[in-house]
Amino acid sequence: MPARTNRRAYKEVRLQQLRSICETARLGSLVAAAKALGVSQPAVWEQVHSLEREFATPLIEPHGRGCRLTQAGTVLVELALPVVANADTLKRAFQERMAQIEVVLTVAAPQRILVEDLSDAITAFMGAHPQVRLRLLERITGRVAAAVDSGEADLGVDSEQQGSNVSPRLQWEPSYELDVLLLTPRAHPLVRRPAIRPRDLRGFPLVNAPEDIAARPTMVETLRKLGLFSAPRPPIEAVSTAVIRHFVTRGFGIGLVLGRLSTSRRSPLHERSMSRYFGRARIGFLWRRGIVPTQHAQLFVEAIRQQLNV
Repeated sequence: MPARTNRRAYKEVRLQQLRSICETARLGSLVAAAKALGVSQPAVWEQVHSLEREFATPLIEPHGRGCRLTQAGTVLVELALPVVANADTLKRAFQERMAQIEVVLTVAAPQRILVEDLSDAITAFMGAHPQVRLRLLERITGRVAAAVDSGEADLGVDSEQQGSNVSPRLQWEPSYELDVLLLTPRAHPLVRRPAIRPRDLRGFPLVNAPEDIAARPTMVETLRKLGLFSAPRPPIEAVSTAVIRHFVTRGFGIGLVLGRLSTSRRSPLHERSMSRYFGRARIGFLWRRGIVPTQHAQLFVEAIRQQLNV
């Protein structure tokens, strides 16, 4: 039974057959119709005669150097013309309708990544794709994976430490690296030194809370041995990059953050890479495993790579 149904479906009227007879009627020739359709004359002949077999009646007849419609052919073409016209405009109508549908792309990332790494990419993406409503979820490091895993976010951007410990339902794709930056006010004594080693930080209060850099155990161990987490401590133990930057600017001490080294003279802070001693951090993308990222998610990732030159 299924085999007979499939054979019957193959024999049923197809759009290309209707195009062939409509063009033959318009141009008065199988040869002219074939040229207009970009196919061979025998192909048009077969399409028209397939319709004649389907409807069990002649649809065209010889006329002069070409052909013309029979009475049955005239009836069929009158019925077929709206079908062919609608089919020919279907792609454009589909594209126009899709352009009216709002596409939502939800991206989760920690505060520092959203503000310092993704700002330019976000602006560029929104300008290039106004039809996409971009939703940005600020999540603390370690909670980005949960947002992606639950389906709350389509894409996550987080560090390698978080990416390597995610759910088996997720995958982490490395993208770019960040330096460990030493932040000091521009008038700080450390600025004048041509080179700085970790032991040179002794004697200067560190505004970081120990748990802020606990994800980098070697770094924490080094700082503890140097006594940077011992008394006297500054009155602030900051965790977020924005807070560390704020209190270093206010003169509460020095700070260590992850970031991309800036040479801007507008900032009140001096930045110096300490990655030679503390290594670099890798940042990447979190996807749900087995689910192909949407076109717009891939375009957003590409915008990030372009803006960060990675």
